[in-house]
Amino acid sequence: MSFPDTTPSPAQVHPVLWIMAGLMVFLQGLQSAADYHLVPQIFNRWVLFSLFAFFDTSFEMARHGQGIHAQLIWSLVTYAFLHGGWLHLSLNVAVFLGLGHAITQAGGIRMMLLLFCVTAAAGALTLGVMADVQGPLVGASGAIFGFLGAFTAWQERLLAHAGMPRGHIWQRIVGLVILNVFLAIGLGGMLAWQAHLGGFVAGWLIALVFPAPGLALRAGPRPASGMTRP
Repeated sequence: MSFPDTTPSPAQVHPVLWIMAGLMVFLQGLQSAADYHLVPQIFNRWVLFSLFAFFDTSFEMARHGQGIHAQLIWSLVTYAFLHGGWLHLSLNVAVFLGLGHAITQAGGIRMMLLLFCVTAAAGALTLGVMADVQGPLVGASGAIFGFLGAFTAWQERLLAHAGMPRGHIWQRIVGLVILNVFLAIGLGGMLAWQAHLGGFVAGWLIALVFPAPGLALRAGPRPASGMTRP
């Protein structure tokens, strides 16, 4: 099935976003159902994690020439569809739908899919390089920060082109850094801030290569020199 690279009305979330969010909810539901023995234990969270989560240990083995497991390749993206619980899922799905809708409106559904896959992989690889983690990496936050990176870069470029102040853009970036620091401390090392960093940087770099026609259309012409702005 193929989807046209069109954007829905501003109030309508693209069906692909609902499908992706629905898959995240479905997988979490399977895990919970397995916990209560309502479905076969092949849907137990640790079975699903072993198949689809990203493991730093597998990445380190590949880095040191000990072979690349097939699971490592697809887990660079599939880990983003798994979560550690309903609270983790709820927060990520809510932000994913909001930011994913904004990205789709700005760059189209194909851009959203590209950003999701590439920034999720970049987040996992950054974690693999920067950290020594024994457990699985799960959650869509690496891709979510990729969305943030891309949208922020698009906004920064448009403001620079229009000659408008960009201070709030940098304040946003500083705020994200501070938020990650506090969450990392508060969660006792359970937050994969490295994945957030990798996703954000990858999203920013992608935005430098690919324009956002949806934002450009709304940006308007560049103001003349000396023009005052409200």
